[in-house]
Amino acid sequence: MANKGEWSEPYAAIKILGDGKLYIADENGNRNPNEWMTILELIRHETRERIVSYKYQENNVDIDIIVNDQMVLSVPANEFLVMADQLAADIRAGRGKSFNVSDTITDFLNRIELHHIKATSINKSDAFFTVRDPRAGIVREHIGFSIKSEFGKDPTLFNTAKASGFIYQVSNMTDDLMNHINSLLDARGHVAVMDRCDALVNNHCELQFVGLPVAARAHCKAFEENLDLIDPRLVVVIERLLWNHFFEHETCTDLAPLFDRIVAENPCGITRPEVKYPHMMKSFIYAAYCGMTASTLWDGKSRVNGGFIKVSSDGEVLAHYALESDAFKTYLYNNCYLEFPDTDEGHGFYGHVYKENDNYYFRLNFQIRYK
Repeated sequence: MANKGEWSEPYAAIKILGDGKLYIADENGNRNPNEWMTILELIRHETRERIVSYKYQENNVDIDIIVNDQMVLSVPANEFLVMADQLAADIRAGRGKSFNVSDTITDFLNRIELHHIKATSINKSDAFFTVRDPRAGIVREHIGFSIKSEFGKDPTLFNTAKASGFIYQVSNMTDDLMNHINSLLDARGHVAVMDRCDALVNNHCELQFVGLPVAARAHCKAFEENLDLIDPRLVVVIERLLWNHFFEHETCTDLAPLFDRIVAENPCGITRPEVKYPHMMKSFIYAAYCGMTASTLWDGKSRVNGGFIKVSSDGEVLAHYALESDAFKTYLYNNCYLEFPDTDEGHGFYGHVYKENDNYYFRLNFQIRYK
């Protein structure tokens, strides 16, 4: 059993092999009919010990299936296409958090040596390709793509962590008021973060942003260091995004319109804000895509050499090519949004007033998803 997003991974593989080509999306996420990569080979790391290769024969009709360098069988490419259509129908019809697909699909996946629905991710890539790029007239080998699906829940680009919590020191606070604010819950019994922010303001508390937490593994403020590497002003910009949401009740979560407000407010007092602020955020989300996290020091190097493959809700499969970074960054910027997850320990207990060394503190946190 698997969920819709997980079933999309074998779907993308057999759909691409059936088509024999992978179209490249433009910066708006639409198929560019004039740009594609011809598929020569698809490689899945089913486990770290089991590598399955699907290699087109020279006749471009049959696909050889090779497991750990041992030839297993050949299958006509058109069979992959037929099974892809059936799997797409099964995914759409799937009910519940996890479900099984038809025996026809299960038997086919077993026959083509696709035994694991989810491949082992290597450097954030779910599948690797050898392709002929008609635009450049060259063969590109072993380029990695992650697979993102609109069949299931929107995938996360930047994950919340304890280390990504923005810390505020709170003045005009007492233990009794702290206990009252920490008791505020919503109708479902969850932490009512925005209500708590309102209570802080209504009780004349003052909040001063004082930085980010020390990451346990890095033994330093890793997220602050990483943001400084991308752009020293990003800490201020992201803090303002969170403040606007929780304290100013900004309801929009899409990045591009949120940055229209940031440009207008110009929290860093910079020239050409309409250029610099979007550029900062594009650089941040591209870094997150390339492997930057809040908990580990990042060296600025990309862990990705391809991009990601998007499976749309109608079954279309398109490549977003990270190597063409300007278009790729613009696509991410226009199709990502802020999300505010649970306030549990893994997310840094944000939304709670807490006391350390007779001082009171409060944290806000976030994550970013693709649309």
